[in-house]
Amino acid sequence: MAAQNDKATIISMAVIASAAATLLHEGLGHGVTAWLRGDIPTVLTSNHLSALRADHWVEAAGTLVNLFVGASSLLVSKATDNHHPNLRYFCWILAALNLLPAAGYFMLSGIFGYGDWQAVISGLPHQALLRTAMTIFGLLLYTYIVRLLAIAIKPFCPAPSTYNVVGRLPYCAACLFSCAAGALDPLGLKLFLVATVFAAFGGYSGLLWADEFLPSKEIEMPLSVERQPAWWIAALVLGVLYIFFIGRGITFHHS
Repeated sequence: MAAQNDKATIISMAVIASAAATLLHEGLGHGVTAWLRGDIPTVLTSNHLSALRADHWVEAAGTLVNLFVGASSLLVSKATDNHHPNLRYFCWILAALNLLPAAGYFMLSGIFGYGDWQAVISGLPHQALLRTAMTIFGLLLYTYIVRLLAIAIKPFCPAPSTYNVVGRLPYCAACLFSCAAGALDPLGLKLFLVATVFAAFGGYSGLLWADEFLPSKEIEMPLSVERQPAWWIAALVLGVLYIFFIGRGITFHHS
């Protein structure tokens, strides 16, 4: 049997992966795309990127970047040698925290008429049909991603109860970390409730029930997340910097 999973290392990985996924969405996705398209980014926070002339491509880019990085991370996780369990697990949680909110965005925009993908379809005809299609697509994609994540994490779950540590613990850590940063957003409480609390606890929620899809087959070589203090230090340093700089917002000056 594998050794016990180190909870501090798992929490640290979840903090780093959560920060990375948000920066990929807001910074690389929205921000860099806006700059490449001649737009002018003005403010970057953990909740949003403001730009002067955001268009449909800018709005869509955040989700597309998360889907690409998440899919790549999942492939790397599955291809990583069993002798490097920490790297394999980190790539898995990085995949989860990129893929789940990205798929959830389609449902958010489809059901509530809010968010990036509502902005993408804004101005197009047949809004009700488009939102219905987005909702169904998001639901199917989200469920498929949860199933893939469950298959990929199976080596770390020789017993069903193990999933509480490798799946639900990082969910709690990522949600609380997102809230700690989002609470400082200068746009206030309304954005915090919608863009942070709802997006984190709802977007990551597939981690709460992914164990329903765990394969039943026995694991020949069970894996575990090993104690590795370097992850703790990295999470502490990066987490504090992220909360106090990205959380409060970075303003881009322009002429």
